[in-house]
Amino acid sequence: MESKERRELLMEKLKANATPVTGAALAQAFGVSRQVVVGDIAILRAAGVDILATPQGYLIPSQLLKTQT
Repeated sequence: MESKERRELLMEKLKANATPVTGAALAQAFGVSRQVVVGDIAILRAAGVDILATPQGYLIPSQLLKTQT
């Protein structure tokens, strides 16, 4: 899997979850190390994607709003 494709799938996975997803869970889902996920998250953030890193995992804030309404 190409890194660009992995980042797109990573975003889809985060958008599909209203609760934080751990780096370990993302790494396992994509068959990469947690450090690769950390790098992918950094690249996505640098591109302007709003991703929060919480003690429970990664979360896209707009998904959080959907669970509160």
